[in-house]
Amino acid sequence: MIIDAKEIERIIPHRGDMRMVDEIREYSDSSAVGVKYVRDDEFWCAGHFPGNPIMPGVLQVEALAQTACFVAFSRLGDAERENMLGYFTTMEKIKFSHMVRPGDKLELHVELLVTKMGMYKFHGIAMVAGKKVAESTFTAVLQKVEK
Repeated sequence: MIIDAKEIERIIPHRGDMRMVDEIREYSDSSAVGVKYVRDDEFWCAGHFPGNPIMPGVLQVEALAQTACFVAFSRLGDAERENMLGYFTTMEKIKFSHMVRPGDKLELHVELLVTKMGMYKFHGIAMVAGKKVAESTFTAVLQKVEK
């Protein structure tokens, strides 16, 4: 069952150009596989780098984090998710091994390692055409915000 962008936006708070996940291909309480279709009209293409666009590594990690956010927020009920945001607390062991370019399908594999008192630690691997392009372990905290 593929979760589309509309349903993703029902679960996570990211919108517009900052939503880095187009589909969720599979998920459970502790893992997910998301997809980001890297397009040539992305906001970063004109400047990173002109004539030779390469998806910034920080956006690859953000895409992994948003896939992880889907896992964490899916564990909560609709009322619990209301006014809830997730914030990075750590990013560790970040590695980039290949460039990601417009036209690539970025597969985002995340696994929940630990959850405790509103903190979630994930390991994520981003892949293009079966090749690992980025990897990171990261922690986030979920907090209610007043609007």
